[in-house]
Amino acid sequence: MGKDKLPSKPNIFLLLLFFLPGNTPLNTEPQYMVLVPFLIHTNSHEKICVQLTYLNESVTLSATLEYLGENRSLIDDVVSEKDVFTCIPFSLPKSNSTSVAFLTVTVTGDTLHFKSRKSVLVKNSESLVFIQTDKPIYKPGQTVQFRIISLDKDFYPLNEKFPFVYVQVSG
Repeated sequence: MGKDKLPSKPNIFLLLLFFLPGNTPLNTEPQYMVLVPFLIHTNSHEKICVQLTYLNESVTLSATLEYLGENRSLIDDVVSEKDVFTCIPFSLPKSNSTSVAFLTVTVTGDTLHFKSRKSVLVKNSESLVFIQTDKPIYKPGQTVQFRIISLDKDFYPLNEKFPFVYVQVSG
């Protein structure tokens, strides 16, 4: 009883749809959006993505990363399409400590000018090392079988080599 019946009270969501204006003009002002990780890892593949919409003229798009006293140009291109979305891969060298980098994005045309400067944190990439043995406890004289796995921050295997392995036996 009541499973196949329509609800007796009107659905408020459907009523709200009727009150939305149907001829609302779309925003056609030029806009941009920049996507970049808040935390950038060194010696790792990172990306910066830029979206430009509703362009009405050709513009010059540039993105510069200021890191460890150097300015690194990530993109410097002329865009003539009305809408564009592009991602640029980059990587940063390892540093002595965690530091801050500054990303500056500039979009310049005859009548258009966007400029934004934001800070991002740069941290050395770290690996995780797991050591696994075939048994939790060994008796004297037994052969210990083990493996060592090194993973990156996303838990993907790394091709790291360990110069030596030190095994301590306590008894």
